[in-house]
Amino acid sequence: MMLFLMFCVIAYVVGSIPTGKIIAKLKGIDIQAVGTKNIGASNVYLNLGKKMAFLVLIGDVSKAFIMVAFAAQFFSGGQTMVIALCVIIGNLKSIFLNFTGGKGIATSLGIFLATEPVALLIIGVLWLLGLAFKKYILLTGVAAILVVPYQYIGYEEKMAVVSAFLIVLFMLLKHNENIKWARGSKA
Repeated sequence: MMLFLMFCVIAYVVGSIPTGKIIAKLKGIDIQAVGTKNIGASNVYLNLGKKMAFLVLIGDVSKAFIMVAFAAQFFSGGQTMVIALCVIIGNLKSIFLNFTGGKGIATSLGIFLATEPVALLIIGVLWLLGLAFKKYILLTGVAAILVVPYQYIGYEEKMAVVSAFLIVLFMLLKHNENIKWARGSKA
């Protein structure tokens, strides 16, 4: 139990590493002061270009993937998903950014890549469909996210499903403004 709790704390700290903030700072930019003010790859792309955005994307996916894949070597599927939940909470509420953070997309991708690559494949296919039919990109993105918890139903521990559901819920809540905007109401 102590090892599990230790992993949860470490996962939170690893998730808290603000990759976008660090990379932008190396370029002399406070990413939280420009564009959308978000620390993620999209805002870095808009303000620093493709190369820097790619580094942020790889950094955020990697921190989650490495932490969760490592945890999976020691813990059951349900416990691993709780540790994954700690990673995403760290990303959303970073200890290094006064409990602000990113929107959790790239970090979630790293989690899903480590635990259920099929879920990641489904997200990718639905997102590409949305890209092809730009009018529906947000709808397909939300649909893709909502499909993810179902990939965890086969786990013996239902905590895996609950954790996956919470990760998805946090992603949707962080994108509430985008969803309101797409519906035509003010965010």
